[in-house]
Amino acid sequence: MRTDIHNNPTAFTTDIAAQTGLVSGRDYIKGNPFNIGNHTYYTAKLLGDPIDLTIKVIDHIGFYTIHGSQRWSYIGIPKFLWDALGLNSKRDVIGFMYQHEGGELMQNLFPNYGKT
Repeated sequence: MRTDIHNNPTAFTTDIAAQTGLVSGRDYIKGNPFNIGNHTYYTAKLLGDPIDLTIKVIDHIGFYTIHGSQRWSYIGIPKFLWDALGLNSKRDVIGFMYQHEGGELMQNLFPNYGKT
């Protein structure tokens, strides 16, 4: 799965990683390409703690684009609710996302994997 081979529980792209201030070569590198329509994207291969880095990304960009569309088709949390969550709850949300992305190898990072 894109999640597991890239140490990236929500399978976000290098474009999103860069947009949120993660540093190429320190926080992530360019992973495998995938296509949507005629555009090629690259999954960000995370080099650090996947939960911490994913929280940084979601803290910065949230679950919705500037046009109001959900970034992930299976989840949309208003920014004020995400911001109100504690670290363990944010981890559980990311675990929920990881499960929806088809991840399996990092289940040990998510104590509530399969329960949420």
